[in-house]
Amino acid sequence: MAAPTRGLPIAVAALGCAVLATASAQEPEKAMELEPGHIAMTATSASLSELRQLDARVDAMSRADELELTSRWADRQVPERMHEYFREYYQGVPVYGGGVSRQTRSGVTESIFGTLHETIDISAIPAITPADALARMEAWSGAGPATDDPPELVVLPHPSDRHVLVYRALMRDRITYFVDAHTGAVVWREHAFDEQGNVGVGVGIRGQRKKVSASRNGGVFQAHDRLRPAEIVTLDLHDDVGRLFSLLDPRGAEWIRSDVASDSDNDWEDPAVVDVHAHSGFTYDYLSARHDWDGVDGEDGRIMTMVNIGGSAGAGLAFWVPPPFGPEKSGGVGFGRGVNGRTVASLDAVAHELMHGVTYHAVRKRTGRGFRDTFFSVEGPASFTLEDGRRVDCNTNWRVRGAAPGDRPFRLLCRNGRTRLFLNAGGAVNEAYSDIVAASVEFMFHEPAIGPLRADYEMFEDATGIPIRSLRDPRSAPILGRPGVDVRIQYPDALRRAIYFSVLTDGELLLFHSYGSADQGETVIRLPTFDYDGVHWNSTILSHAFYLAIEGGENRTTGRSVTGVGGVNREQVEQAFVRAMTDLMPPRVSYFMAADVIRQSADDLFGRDSDVYRAIDEALTAVDLD
Repeated sequence: MAAPTRGLPIAVAALGCAVLATASAQEPEKAMELEPGHIAMTATSASLSELRQLDARVDAMSRADELELTSRWADRQVPERMHEYFREYYQGVPVYGGGVSRQTRSGVTESIFGTLHETIDISAIPAITPADALARMEAWSGAGPATDDPPELVVLPHPSDRHVLVYRALMRDRITYFVDAHTGAVVWREHAFDEQGNVGVGVGIRGQRKKVSASRNGGVFQAHDRLRPAEIVTLDLHDDVGRLFSLLDPRGAEWIRSDVASDSDNDWEDPAVVDVHAHSGFTYDYLSARHDWDGVDGEDGRIMTMVNIGGSAGAGLAFWVPPPFGPEKSGGVGFGRGVNGRTVASLDAVAHELMHGVTYHAVRKRTGRGFRDTFFSVEGPASFTLEDGRRVDCNTNWRVRGAAPGDRPFRLLCRNGRTRLFLNAGGAVNEAYSDIVAASVEFMFHEPAIGPLRADYEMFEDATGIPIRSLRDPRSAPILGRPGVDVRIQYPDALRRAIYFSVLTDGELLLFHSYGSADQGETVIRLPTFDYDGVHWNSTILSHAFYLAIEGGENRTTGRSVTGVGGVNREQVEQAFVRAMTDLMPPRVSYFMAADVIRQSADDLFGRDSDVYRAIDEALTAVDLD
């Protein structure tokens, strides 16, 4: 199978809604297509002529008020480097996800990354008021607004090849709603969650004893670490789901002292408390020592974690939630129990969730928005067959319970009579980064030995008993589905094996759907589960490149070999990857743009002639990101 070609991103936000079941069909292989009207701007000093052209364009658009400089800051690691972010506007209205990151050295532009939108042709004057839009959102969500901020008017690039003037607002159900400012229809939704003193001691989930940095309060010891510059507070919710949702509610309760995990003698007995609290400290130490990044927010803000949240509690076994949610309405992480009853609190699980917070804060600080989803599409077959023998096509009506008020029929999103299948590259890059840092923290604090608590490239096996994902060999870990769903697909180790989802639409709202493709649209199958439009599954494309850059080896799918830098030099690869996110990455990226940003980061830190750059370049090429 040929590698996919570069495509341009659809800069939109994701919504998950899993429905219905298996299918297959045969159609010729399709390469990843270019979406009209979207310009992926990526240029470095390696292509000087292109860089100068884009640089002049950014300056011209800035003078014309089509781009607005929203931030400028000095590089934390490379002398004489400055970073700027420009947000895109259309007739005075911001374009959601549109903008450009620009890096300069002594005033000369070194790199440009971002997404612009050329073909916007809509009225920028709304026909409804912000109050009307908010009322529509409240009717959909059954909840009020999360903040006192009025709905924001933006231009939303929509996957159905159109731009829509919308109001957007975050509601207390932890979903951002986008309402058409001309018709009042809800056209998109975006979920906020990213899922999965005194020094005492305690036993963690695998039986090992660990230090617990605690504070004494009222005759008991509490899991409140005041020894690090960023305080770390671990709350024990005692499986009180009502308390969890109150703390998550932006207008709900804030934490109080009695919520903090406590122990009478500082010899801690609850493994969940011990591991989450200790591993949060380890992750802080890793980020500070290796990347000069202070805490989750980069400014040593308090780190809030919650354990014993009541199993999945409707919020996932482990999750990161951004502001204005959380115990202090400044974000936080929560950890529940897996099917084995063990809390998902291994070192890699805690580091994974905290890295979601780093990604959010780093990108938001630079660009004004958190790191968001970016979609590619491929063309699928004109029709396919369900497991009950029914043939479905672009004209088939689908009923989706609870997807929208009323009982409107949905149809497959198609173009020219063929289904369209989508991949959320931005969400997958986000998940990949959390896995990359999770593995890196393990290698800093665990010995690479045999047995539990070893440093490795497998995800969460210490908590779940089996690896959930593998950075070393993605195809070795099965993708687990719902009970009774016997669908066998593997995690992809190259972009040509990425997993795509079909989409249902009622003409306004789009819903991701549990049919999709693992062969670039050649066949459509029932997928094991929805997985937030595949972001965890497709994360292994980039995280496998990280593994290859360090350890080397041959990609099983592409057959391309990589000479890694070796374990003794892993720190340099980690620095190149993490700096790419904290200092350079725009809020919307394709896989290809993310790869170019990582290459640029390696060049900035180590030079284009270095072994580190060569290894990273080879590794990204080996997973089809060339």
